[in-house]
Amino acid sequence: MSDAIYLVGNPNCGKTTLFNLLTGKNEKVGNRAGVSVEGKNARYKKDKSVLITDLPGTYSVKGSSKDEQVVSAYLSDRPKAIINVIDGTNLERSLRLTTELTLLKAPMVIAINFCDELIKNGVQIDEKELSKFFGVPVVKISARKNTGIDKLMALATEKAAVPRLILPIDREKFILNVINKSLKIKPENKSVFTDTADKILMHRFLGIPIFMLIITATYFFTSVIGGFFGDKIAGLLNNLGVVTAKALNDSGAAEWFTSLIASAIIKGVGEVLSFLPQIIVLFFMLSLLEESGYSARAAFLLDGIMEKIGLGGKSLVAIGISCGCAVSGIMTSRTVEDDKERRLTIYLSPFMPCGAKTAVFAWLSGLVFGNNPLITASLYFLSVFVIMVFGALLKKLKNFHGGEGLIMEIPVLRMPSFRGVYGALKEKTVDFILKAGSVIFLVSVAVWFLQSFGVHGYTTDVTQSFLFFIGDKVKFLFIPLGFGNWQSSVAVISSLFAKEAVIETLSLISDNPAALFNTVYSAYAFMAFILFMPPCIAALTTAKNELKSKKDFCFMIIFQVFAAYLVAFIINCFGFMIANFGAAIIALTTVVFGVIISTLILIKKRGCKNCSACGRKVCKRKKANTTI
Repeated sequence: MSDAIYLVGNPNCGKTTLFNLLTGKNEKVGNRAGVSVEGKNARYKKDKSVLITDLPGTYSVKGSSKDEQVVSAYLSDRPKAIINVIDGTNLERSLRLTTELTLLKAPMVIAINFCDELIKNGVQIDEKELSKFFGVPVVKISARKNTGIDKLMALATEKAAVPRLILPIDREKFILNVINKSLKIKPENKSVFTDTADKILMHRFLGIPIFMLIITATYFFTSVIGGFFGDKIAGLLNNLGVVTAKALNDSGAAEWFTSLIASAIIKGVGEVLSFLPQIIVLFFMLSLLEESGYSARAAFLLDGIMEKIGLGGKSLVAIGISCGCAVSGIMTSRTVEDDKERRLTIYLSPFMPCGAKTAVFAWLSGLVFGNNPLITASLYFLSVFVIMVFGALLKKLKNFHGGEGLIMEIPVLRMPSFRGVYGALKEKTVDFILKAGSVIFLVSVAVWFLQSFGVHGYTTDVTQSFLFFIGDKVKFLFIPLGFGNWQSSVAVISSLFAKEAVIETLSLISDNPAALFNTVYSAYAFMAFILFMPPCIAALTTAKNELKSKKDFCFMIIFQVFAAYLVAFIINCFGFMIANFGAAIIALTTVVFGVIISTLILIKKRGCKNCSACGRKVCKRKKANTTI
């Protein structure tokens, strides 16, 4: 028997928000399934003797997905008590899980969340009536507003009761009866904001363009606001490096020691820290989209497209989470039931631009493209396109199973809470600083050592260093991509440890990193290669653990290297042709695509004309009399 109190509920019921409030933690919350993929344990901040466990959001304790299996495994060990968090704005869906939990015969309390929204929308839930039906205490709470929390914990620790309910055979009829008896709505107060907004945000034709505008605006603010403050920090750190170097030289310090402190540590790590404002702005914007409920809507907008290439809704959730960190995205793939689809999700999730990659793109955009925010935004859309293309190809080559669709209801639009946004910002900021202070620091020192030492010891001639030797031996591999120089080659290698290391590496070994690229197309090809190449060591380790197969893991790395190389090669070649042949190439491309599309349309029309299998409405390819 466990001595913990378990938080159990559907995805999007506010369960993890409640967990953070009770424990003072900053676990990730979100408006879709898959945010929590394993149990999280922490002590109740007002009584350290009480252990609280946040279980993954689930619709059933009898499902086959990894997160549902995690919940079942935890519940098989009889808990001290269960807090069943239900969404008061979607009572019918929530009570389905509640009826399953009553069969466990474990002490339970029902917490009706979002009571603030219920009041706002004129909805009344009779908690006493609910308590009579299930035989357990019921309390209204708002995890976002910190309402009713103390009463909830008092009930959970002292008055949690074993359900006295004997479920009838027809559970759906029973749930509807519970709702009819306990739910009251005042029509005159009913909010129509979400419905009105969704007519625009989820519009058949306007939805995708609005999504693209929102993403573009996100990266615009990241580049403009974050870039402004980042330049100020960079200036301060550069001045600090100059002052430190002068002070060390005046004190008679060894040349190599001065170089280590001023160049490797202050300049290298400082260059990365100068992008802290951009990281903060980026995750602030993403947190607003998450907390408001728009991220779930974006997932639904893209679900129909992704499903056609074998990626279901849960896969799409994992890929979306990878915008924050590939490690989280890969771990979220556990929610995908089908093994083949889960493997495909793990292969493709790292293709999304995480915060570290975004910092690299913003830095290079400032050097090569004049801080144009459209460059960073275009890489986001490029990643979506590449995921679609390679997802479709990989599905056919490896016979990956198609997706099952997104099994989640769209949450109501909510004003983002300060607690949720602050928690996400704090987590990401601390994570970035710790990475800059550990992994980036180690990479910075390693690059400085390889740059400053060769077979003859310390040297100021970089061509005599170990770093030059390594880069010079592999640079030929990147010549077709437009950045076949030893500096860029070394940056690619260092990015395997942490993507931010690209900034630090190029800053250390080049006074003018922009000059390393012959054209803007080669610079864009370099960014695309960094985007699609295998992720950092942390993400690779996570992928290996999730795949549980050395063969699959090796194939994933080969696939990602191939995809990165091919995309970068196409970008560089297309850019070269545009730069040299311009209008002729554009015209030829337009003609070729026009001919291909026209031919496909004619073939389809001809086939439908001569086929009677479907009344010329849907082509039945498996019918013997089909001419297509």
